[in-house]
Amino acid sequence: MSEDIHKKAETLLATSRVEGISDSEREWLSSHLEACAKCHARAEAQERMLAALRSFPAAPAPAVVEATRRRVRARALELREQQSRRRGLWMACVLSWLFGAVSAPPLWFAFKWLGQRFDLPEPLWVMALVVYWIVPAVAGAAALAWRGSRNSQAEEVEANTSR
Repeated sequence: MSEDIHKKAETLLATSRVEGISDSEREWLSSHLEACAKCHARAEAQERMLAALRSFPAAPAPAVVEATRRRVRARALELREQQSRRRGLWMACVLSWLFGAVSAPPLWFAFKWLGQRFDLPEPLWVMALVVYWIVPAVAGAAALAWRGSRNSQAEEVEANTSR
């Protein structure tokens, strides 16, 4: 038989163990293995080798297991802390929106009264009201972003020193 046929059989044997092969390829391989003693012997040798490899225990070293456990615990603790911080942030957002909804009418009337009292044009006192609402939110967001960047820098320094 030609060498190409044997090479094809060898390739199909390897592929069948890793990826799987189509039904037509499986049929061709079976018929070839029945007819070719050399390829049949090679297939049996591969099967024995795989069985031998599967019989060896593949347990990781205890130090690796312990290091992995420590890292998993540390990551779980970190995720729990992040979740509790997010919960606090969500509560603050909800309270902020509620306070904003409750305080909007009195603030509108107060700014309107001040605008009329000091004879200010309406766009000016409306803009002052908008700025009054926006500045605390922008300052809070900037503080959170600054704090987050400091935390990530501290984590980076800690990671570099622990190496």
